[in-house]
Amino acid sequence: MKNQILKSFLVLIGGAFILQSCQQEDTNPPAISSVSVNDVMGLDFLVQPGDSLAIRFTIIDDYPLSQMKASIHDAADGHSHNGVVDTAAVVPNVGLWVDTRILALSGTTVTKTLYYVVPDTIHGVWHWELQAVDESGNAAEELVVEFDVQ
Repeated sequence: MKNQILKSFLVLIGGAFILQSCQQEDTNPPAISSVSVNDVMGLDFLVQPGDSLAIRFTIIDDYPLSQMKASIHDAADGHSHNGVVDTAAVVPNVGLWVDTRILALSGTTVTKTLYYVVPDTIHGVWHWELQAVDESGNAAEELVVEFDVQ
């Protein structure tokens, strides 16, 4: 009887080990899609001081998502996020607009809307940048929306 219990236990342990070793490693990063600002799709927007912005986006992955970071920062220096430097004339921004939000995520598909109000005291060019990571640590390609505040 003890021998039968031991054999059953070893089979159970061996089966669990085989199942664990057969699980595939997650190497696919999340994808950010369906980005809209006030229900308009695009990556470049002309806005006014005081405007309300509703930025809606979807993040998807084949493994569970972990977190996202959305940030607004000055873009008047002509920097780029895709390796290409903006060659347009650089004009200094007026005022300050900085906002960073880090949110925990769960599941494999997340749709969120983040709300902002453009400060009344600014003019110039700003980037809204979205990054996402899944539970395996794979990072999505960052998505950048440019706001030209007139």
